[in-house]
Amino acid sequence: MKLIYDMQYNFVILHPKNQRNKMQDINFDNIHRFGSLIAQAARIAIVTHMRPDGDAMGSSTAMYHFLSMLGKKEHRIIIPDPYPAYLDFITSEIPAGAIRAHSTDKAQAESALAQSDLIICLDFNVFHRTDSLESYLLESNADKVLIDHHLNPDRESFKLVFSETEVSSASELLYHILLATSRVAADASRLPIGSATALMTGMTTDTNNFGNSVYPSTLPMASELLRAGV
Repeated sequence: MKLIYDMQYNFVILHPKNQRNKMQDINFDNIHRFGSLIAQAARIAIVTHMRPDGDAMGSSTAMYHFLSMLGKKEHRIIIPDPYPAYLDFITSEIPAGAIRAHSTDKAQAESALAQSDLIICLDFNVFHRTDSLESYLLESNADKVLIDHHLNPDRESFKLVFSETEVSSASELLYHILLATSRVAADASRLPIGSATALMTGMTTDTNNFGNSVYPSTLPMASELLRAGV
């Protein structure tokens, strides 16, 4: 397998063509732009949809730990309302105050969004799926990145879009994106264990434990994450 590195932004795109590279939005230009946006951002907000489920929190938590690995200090997960308690096991290593639910921490959530210069949106295709956060996202001048697996994404509202429908979940899509960075370099064992566990949680949630929405790229993801220690 050939790896093409972008040393400035510490990201890499994989070659040659394989199942992962059939994902049209995972290409050198987009990975380069994603790395550039992260590198230049001082404050980053990670946002997901209302009534966050395993995939929403799995992808968001995985992104949080990955940003921490890159050395980012100011990043928060902002959710419209609290997530179910059964997902506490994937968020337990996130510092207190780094996850803000708008319905219970209104001022803090709004302040975090207002201060962010990059917003990474996960597991929703249009802003109205964030419920009470919609107006704040629309008003924000921050650069916005979408990582999602639903049909008909609102591409015009985002600086960069990773949208693939032939994947099990947003967590699977994020997994393939992170695999295309030089910090991971196609080796799942180089992911933070918090990211790996959260990604597996999101994928198994959205496939109902491999009961539906399983694609050729899904099972290798599961196998690689198990091998990495999940």
